[in-house]
Amino acid sequence: MTTDDAIGAAQATPEPVEGPAAWREVFHGRRGRLTAGLLVLEALVAVQSLIVATILPDVRRDLGMVQLYGLAFTAMSLATIASIPIVGRAVDRFGTKAVLVPVLAFFAAGLLVSATAPAMPIVLVGQFLQGIGGGGLYALSLGTVAKTYPDRLRPRVLALLATMWILPGLVGPPVGAAIASTVGWRWAFIAPLPVLVCTWLLITPVLDLVPRSDARGPALALRWPLQLMVGAGLVFAALTAVERWVPVAVAAGLVIGVPALSHIAPRGTFRAVPGMPATAAAAFLLSVSFLAMDAFLTLMLTEVRGLSLGAAGLVITVASVTWAIGAWWQSDRAERRTLSWLVGVGVSFLFVGQAAVASTLWTHVPLAVAYVGWGAVGLGMGIAFATIPLAAMRSSGAGEESAELSSVLLMDMLGVATGAGLGGAAVAMSDAFDASLRAGIGGAFAIALVAALGLAAITPRIPSGRGTRQASAWADP
Repeated sequence: MTTDDAIGAAQATPEPVEGPAAWREVFHGRRGRLTAGLLVLEALVAVQSLIVATILPDVRRDLGMVQLYGLAFTAMSLATIASIPIVGRAVDRFGTKAVLVPVLAFFAAGLLVSATAPAMPIVLVGQFLQGIGGGGLYALSLGTVAKTYPDRLRPRVLALLATMWILPGLVGPPVGAAIASTVGWRWAFIAPLPVLVCTWLLITPVLDLVPRSDARGPALALRWPLQLMVGAGLVFAALTAVERWVPVAVAAGLVIGVPALSHIAPRGTFRAVPGMPATAAAAFLLSVSFLAMDAFLTLMLTEVRGLSLGAAGLVITVASVTWAIGAWWQSDRAERRTLSWLVGVGVSFLFVGQAAVASTLWTHVPLAVAYVGWGAVGLGMGIAFATIPLAAMRSSGAGEESAELSSVLLMDMLGVATGAGLGGAAVAMSDAFDASLRAGIGGAFAIALVAALGLAAITPRIPSGRGTRQASAWADP
């Protein structure tokens, strides 16, 4: 699609408003097995993400190098920056069935490397490989939803995917803490491996339901996502050090990464142009805001407020439950309310909850405030996080759903890397200048609040219905 097509396409007439679809429709026939497979994939990623977030303080105590703490999250998200657009294009070009096995293989390799890591840098390698697989699963799952399910069923499927974080949220943190305190944190990376095999056996027989584009489409342009990954990696790695060479490395990373990003993200993303560009910008800011706080929440509760790892992990459980509640609430209103309104509601809960959590950096504030506040954050994320990809799906073209959606998902993952990277930089600077850990974590929390305010400012620009098609500029040079 040309630039003129993307910028000048007329708004399509909205479909008649209908009530929400019945839940049983997404489990009907063979499509029900596909739904079950997607849910297991989501649960797998959810369990592993929540366990890693819980056990990472133990990994840091065992292997040291606190300055690399934030990079454990950043390494995974950097890999997803490259894998999401590549897998998105690959699904359109080769089909879901051909892409699934390589993606699962990368995820398994990351688990094994992390489990056997003798030092923190090797853990980063494992998280990087796991990020390739996790990002691929993310693009594959949502691309499959966009291709296979009618628009009226998509909010239900997205709500079900969010629900897959409830049980992991309930059992993941305590199981992670139990594993770390008994047989050791390494086994937390080994436990998910049998689930990978079961997932493959469940979902493979019904992947023929996922339609492929009649046209082969453009060749996979690997240069831009890989160049973006390298540039972003330079920036975020440099931010964890306090050395004279840091400004040079950051500048080099920006010179490498920004042009690549301009070829991948929807045109106008940097200016939050109404439509798909604003949707991509919103995905970025939402993840920056969430990860800048989420990545350091258990560290704050254990090291600043003195909680045990198990007690600190319960705050993740609370947010997992409220996240699912928010997604289910959103799914009942996605056909009756504008999507920009729904995102605005989510951002309101996000900001208020984050402000409450940040206040618990002061020891005179009751710890219950952190649990209530993070529950509000989970509720807001459940509403906003499910709405943003829905807005992107409604703006994508037939046969190119995965590729176009992947540019928005990439901005989401770039936000994850940015939030964790900037937060990690704040913690690393506090360590370098002999400041308190409280000050470093406070800097990370401040980044989260600023990003939430930025998201609130652009929320009205998110498309409210079936709007203009605006494709990514990513193509072969």
